[in-house]
Amino acid sequence: EASLDEVTTRFEARVQGTDGAPGLWTEERAIFDRALLQRLAARLPLGIVTGRPRVDAERFLRHAGLSDLFATVVCMEDGPCKPDPAPVRLALARLGVRRAWMVGDTPDDIRAARAAGVIPLGVITPGEDPGEAGAALVAAGAARVLGGPAELEEMLP
Repeated sequence: EASLDEVTTRFEARVQGTDGAPGLWTEERAIFDRALLQRLAARLPLGIVTGRPRVDAERFLRHAGLSDLFATVVCMEDGPCKPDPAPVRLALARLGVRRAWMVGDTPDDIRAARAAGVIPLGVITPGEDPGEAGAALVAAGAARVLGGPAELEEMLP
């Protein structure tokens, strides 16, 4: 048994790292590679909607070398968490668009996209069971579940 503060402190130490150990964030990898994102960004404005704190999201984007590819990053400080559609709507407003596709890897991503009136596309993250994850995304309302990142580019006109 531990208090919420104790659990939060231990979790943050594991994720963020300590003086003696690097954080788990250093092991994170982007689902989409830079080359694909560059091609997409050359055609369309890209944004991110995440439930992460801004400092963590921006650190990941810098670490992955992707910061320059996104016109907006909506984080937990900007509004309610998904599945509420408000952060998706904020991203749309910041991007200056009314129609969009939203690619997400969780049922809450899909629900938020659908509620915001954008087309929800699911993507299976590496290490997940494609059958289980795909079924969960479809059950949440995904218009389509991508077999891999390259499928997104193939769908564009």
